[in-house]
Amino acid sequence: MRIRSLPPTRRLAASLAILLLLAACVGIQYTDQPLTSVDLTEPGAASGVGTRVLAQAGEWRNTGVLMKQGAAYALSTSGRWRAWPGCNWTDADGLGMYTGLCLDLGGTILKGWTHQALIAKIGEAGAPFAVGKAFWFTAPADGPLYLHINEQDRGVWDNEGYVDVTIALAAPPVAPSASLASPPVQQPPGARAKKKVGSASQAVQPQPQPAPAPLPPLPAAEAEAAEALAPPVAAPSGAVHQPLAARSGLRRVALVIGNGAYPSAPLKNPVNDARDMARALRGLGFEVILRENASLRQMEDAVDELWKRLRAGGAGLFFFAGHGLQVAGRNYLVPVDARLQAEQDVKYRCMDAGLVLGRMENAGNQLNIVILDACRNNPFARSFRTSQEGLAKMDAPKGSLVAYATAPDSVAADGTGKNGIYTGQLLRHLRTPGLGIEELFKRVRIGVLGETSEKQVPWESSSLTGYFTFNDGER
Repeated sequence: MRIRSLPPTRRLAASLAILLLLAACVGIQYTDQPLTSVDLTEPGAASGVGTRVLAQAGEWRNTGVLMKQGAAYALSTSGRWRAWPGCNWTDADGLGMYTGLCLDLGGTILKGWTHQALIAKIGEAGAPFAVGKAFWFTAPADGPLYLHINEQDRGVWDNEGYVDVTIALAAPPVAPSASLASPPVQQPPGARAKKKVGSASQAVQPQPQPAPAPLPPLPAAEAEAAEALAPPVAAPSGAVHQPLAARSGLRRVALVIGNGAYPSAPLKNPVNDARDMARALRGLGFEVILRENASLRQMEDAVDELWKRLRAGGAGLFFFAGHGLQVAGRNYLVPVDARLQAEQDVKYRCMDAGLVLGRMENAGNQLNIVILDACRNNPFARSFRTSQEGLAKMDAPKGSLVAYATAPDSVAADGTGKNGIYTGQLLRHLRTPGLGIEELFKRVRIGVLGETSEKQVPWESSSLTGYFTFNDGER
């Protein structure tokens, strides 16, 4: 019997029966704006619920899953979409969407994320929160789960593609950092979003937000590249010594990138700088994500990984050594695979340092530190219409500090030894017990001034509101 030969009503019924049969085979139920909700916490409930979120949908997608306050859920996604034909296709994280024909002009629902990120809310009046490609959270309230592309309804008419989302129960959290908390009021890292301008259709209010996913294990390549984090060690008495970060009371996560293998302008120090910084930070209780000679995609993925870890709270640190340059007042960090034939190529083939600041601020953790040893001579200046030395000034958001190897619009030396001059001084003082972060960078500045006969003046922008030391005296 062919479905096409049936009357329309029976054809629809037969199609639905086939879909339900397929769903039963895989243990996943699929929903289409259901009138009733599925409670995964009930005995005998489905192992998970799947739903499809269309990029072009003009309303929030009701997943059909009723969130129960205190229950832990895991969301996973597949599929690709784009916000209009000029944008790059991306997954639900939305990274790398912008091109020369897809600009960042405004119109997102949730600030700090691109238009092609997947967002959610619990209940029709709930506050939106980011989901991205995968997310683990504890529901802060009862209500149906809604999903949407991160774009105002008036701008979705020319979107393409979809993302399939699976919602399942997850194991309850073990770490206290995964408990529910009210998110901060998020501010955009700069001028945001793409092609259409308009006010948000729904105000983002500071409501209880799902807690972040548990940390994934470090990749094997990273474990080989640097020393692994030490596990708790049992004392002779049977007591267990907590990791250093736990003893200091503040979880610490760092992303360290060293790029030196540039085809046309190689640098000898950055990889050494990154390895030594990673080793020092691990000794000071940091979880370290290390990347050496990274491509743009690897840098973007690493920043996304840093953001995911920082959502659990604590202190975040980003360190970059390599080529950096400024174009039209914005700072860009150069990946090793960047092909820069014209000034216009920079914004599409390099990482905007403002993106790093924005993602760290968006994580909502207590404190962030950005260290840029990237103020060397611009090796691509000859092909640019305008040429400005060094990096431009960036204002540090509240609760953060941005440190440069030299003052804005100035150039730093690469160094003749194993490490760059700036990173070498940083490593020298980083482990000093009880040294506050402001005093630390003052000592680094004095050391660099002496080593360069006052030709290089390290500089910081700080809006820190608390006290922080890398070594609190217990290390």
